[in-house]
Amino acid sequence: MPSRRTVLGTVACTLTAGCAGFGDDPSTAVTPSPAPVVLSPVDAAAVPESATVGIFSETTSAIRAAIRDPTEDVTDREWAHVVHEFDCFGFDGATYEIAERTSGSGGYVNEYSVTEVDDPGNESTVRVADLPDSDRRAAIDAIAAGEHRYDSDEGGFEPNSSVYVYNGSYYVFSWEVHADKPVMRTFAVEATAGDRCVTLEPLSLDDEQAEALDSALQSGEGSTITGTVARMLTESDTGYIIRHGDCYELATPTDGTES
Repeated sequence: MPSRRTVLGTVACTLTAGCAGFGDDPSTAVTPSPAPVVLSPVDAAAVPESATVGIFSETTSAIRAAIRDPTEDVTDREWAHVVHEFDCFGFDGATYEIAERTSGSGGYVNEYSVTEVDDPGNESTVRVADLPDSDRRAAIDAIAAGEHRYDSDEGGFEPNSSVYVYNGSYYVFSWEVHADKPVMRTFAVEATAGDRCVTLEPLSLDDEQAEALDSALQSGEGSTITGTVARMLTESDTGYIIRHGDCYELATPTDGTES
């Protein structure tokens, strides 16, 4: 007749899924393999406000540095262009945005050559002596130098199509070069009062795990992550991640197998 201890052990193992045999060494119990995770590229603008987005250690450090120094230009940071697509983001208990700053006037520069001609032709003429004082001085200097430069930001003498008369001679200002001044666009991290923001969550992957993930991502769309990296992503409870300037959505295959 089996002992009371044996009967209780049998019942306990029957009720417990994955229980090692009664009296077996617990160290020999099989640990179930983590379910694979599929990472699919997604447009960052399509990430919902309620989402939690995982970021890696280098991104985490860069964002914290930019928060400490609001003047820091993050335009060249790949992650900044992704996060800019979010209206705002929650990080370390506060909310921020990637603010777009512009510099430059959007003006222009014109350069002219100045040539003496014998006859004004059908062009109207303007006497240099009749120009306003500052324009008259600039026109005389241009005639002496044979060239003239006009900057819309600085103002000053901007020649028109007329022929200019100076000391009895005719001079034509020929437009040689036109250059638009670019408007520079830069990004910086700024605090904001937004209350419906994507949450950025630092991931706990080490360098080796990050390299394994990068190798899987090189395979293209629908990259499947397995092993400890898949477990870490699943346990992070993030629905998306940002990696190397791209945003990926996390999903588990419905059949529990790799695809």
